[in-house]
Amino acid sequence: MAASQDLVAIFIAEFHVTKGNVIEWSLVSREGISLENVAFNVLPSKVQTVATDVIYFTKDSYQGVAVYRRITSDEESRRGARMISVGVLVENSTRPRPWNHISALKRFAVRLEDSLEERDFLEAYFNQHKVPNTNSSEEEPWDGWEEEISRATMDHPAFHLSHVLQIMGISSLTVFKHALGRRRILIHTPPPVESACLLAQLAAVISTGEEGASGVHAQKIAVLGVVGLTDLKRIEEVSAQGNGWIACTTDAIFLEKTQLYDLLIDLSSRTQQRPQRPSLSVSRFSEGSNIKTYKLQSVRYTWSDVKLWTELDRILEADFEHGHPHEAYATKSRWLDPWGLYDDVCIVCAGIWTGWKPSATTSYRQSSSESTPVTNSNSNTQLRLSTDMKDSSRKSIDPRLGPLDVSPSTRAKVTALGLLSAFHNHTDFLHSRLTEFLASTPGAVGIETETVMNPKDVVAFDLGPGSELDARFLEWLSETRGKKVKVRRGWKDLFRYIFGFA
Repeated sequence: MAASQDLVAIFIAEFHVTKGNVIEWSLVSREGISLENVAFNVLPSKVQTVATDVIYFTKDSYQGVAVYRRITSDEESRRGARMISVGVLVENSTRPRPWNHISALKRFAVRLEDSLEERDFLEAYFNQHKVPNTNSSEEEPWDGWEEEISRATMDHPAFHLSHVLQIMGISSLTVFKHALGRRRILIHTPPPVESACLLAQLAAVISTGEEGASGVHAQKIAVLGVVGLTDLKRIEEVSAQGNGWIACTTDAIFLEKTQLYDLLIDLSSRTQQRPQRPSLSVSRFSEGSNIKTYKLQSVRYTWSDVKLWTELDRILEADFEHGHPHEAYATKSRWLDPWGLYDDVCIVCAGIWTGWKPSATTSYRQSSSESTPVTNSNSNTQLRLSTDMKDSSRKSIDPRLGPLDVSPSTRAKVTALGLLSAFHNHTDFLHSRLTEFLASTPGAVGIETETVMNPKDVVAFDLGPGSELDARFLEWLSETRGKKVKVRRGWKDLFRYIFGFA
């Protein structure tokens, strides 16, 4: 794969005892590219508690990635350690790929540990990969996900989709619906943040059809990466655009700012009773108060999710059977986790109701004790990098670098493509059904006119007519088309549908 020429900035951020987070050194490809407040994104709060991390972020319209490293220091003024992040910003494009630079940034972070004042290798890398000084704005043609995956390294977020689904379970489809409906999604996590950043990237990828749903949903939901208190104004500005966003934060104060987001994924909520299930909460307007307030309400998957999850589970099961056999561990962990057992029972009940039968080897909470952790032992985050990272890597000369990523295995490529295809086909199916419904409804002429959708129409989307989340999802999906739809799900409407009166 040819070296990408997409960099617009490279920098080193560092925490100073007296100055706080600052950009210590930087290079930009042209005037007008600002790195203001970037140091707060790549050195988020509490990051000093971990040794290394990979951090995705955005600045203005540019996406970026940084590698953090805590360096032991004998300087008395440094209090025993120096916290640095070396990062890049990539040029605006339809499909920016900041992850292409992660392996290089990891090497640079280790090299800076040996010689913090050296800059020549950073300048050389920037000159090799910076955006050419031309007026051409042509992008490389998009040849589909098969071509994308075939050229990618294990740093590509798509190769972690299978493991994220195994950890999140069927609740991942709740995240999918919010992303497809272009809602505001916040992921709260303790450091390290790499797992949360991967989840954000993947939520954006799976909620866009193979070809942007033939132009209908071509604009992906905005991925803001790691945000902090300095980004409050930017979050409000992006929210006003109405296309939704996904962001990660380590600041617990965001848990109290419930008016900023629609869905909260809390990766810090791990307990002994729920060791692997992140908690999901929706922000709901609290009525009956003179002051406009929002409260968090726990949310789970719906029975209509079983059909899509069955298809995803078959792909995960095939990957599981050809990978590392941990069925005994997975079975044991389900019985130790009451919530995991509750999920499995609910899925089986829902499957029986919908006519689906699970296979004998189906496992919903496949956990790998040999998976390579994103973090060190002091992390509370349960999401871990895919085991394929371990299978498809070779050892580096410098042990501080950890494994050097090489081309992923064929199994990893097949699994990633299968999962992406399932999500994208379902996305295109939903948009196709919505197009048919709007075409058959003469009154659906704009956002000002409200169109009514009855339970029979909801079932045509393979969704539950009695589910509040499914009803909201269809209303959100219609808003992305500039239409206003109201789903009727009162007891009278359901009675008419069940007994064939409507």
